[in-house]
Amino acid sequence: MHRTSVPSKADVMIRRWAGITGRDQLLPALDAIFFESSGTKTFASEADRQSFRERWLGRYLAQEPDCAYVALGRNGELAGYLVGSLGDPGKTPRVGDSGSVKDFAALTRAYPAHLHVNLSPAYRNRGIGAMLIEAFVADAVSAGSPGVHVVTGAGSRNINFYERNGFSELGRAKSNAREVVFLGRRLGASETA
Repeated sequence: MHRTSVPSKADVMIRRWAGITGRDQLLPALDAIFFESSGTKTFASEADRQSFRERWLGRYLAQEPDCAYVALGRNGELAGYLVGSLGDPGKTPRVGDSGSVKDFAALTRAYPAHLHVNLSPAYRNRGIGAMLIEAFVADAVSAGSPGVHVVTGAGSRNINFYERNGFSELGRAKSNAREVVFLGRRLGASETA
């Protein structure tokens, strides 16, 4: 009987997006993970689909490649990614266009760094998402950020993941007729100890 090996975090290497040569070769796999993981599955047009991708992925890769990380499997396949920003979205027009940013303005001042993390289904529940978060957190701590946050839909499957990685629910708001949750994690010198 032939057994298929299950990828583990030992099979994965975390790399900063800015340091990867030939990044364009990873873009199709990155897009596949992005759209597979997204809660939005249908778009009125290809232009709407590309606008959605640009808002939640593309601009981070292009404008903050030092805050973007990829998890690469043993054979160089893309296991997942994290994109983020160290800046407060309430003070950054480029990322402040989300409706919930105004609702969470007081929280984003205390937890300015923010991130989005997604994994290929074959690599979920293996500790790889936590590895991506820790790479980002280490950089956020080095930059002096007091906290990091994520905003996700209320009832989303990823809430438990973020809670296991040190995030706590700090607020809720309505965004485009759905409820969203603000999850924050305090940062400090103990994060790197």
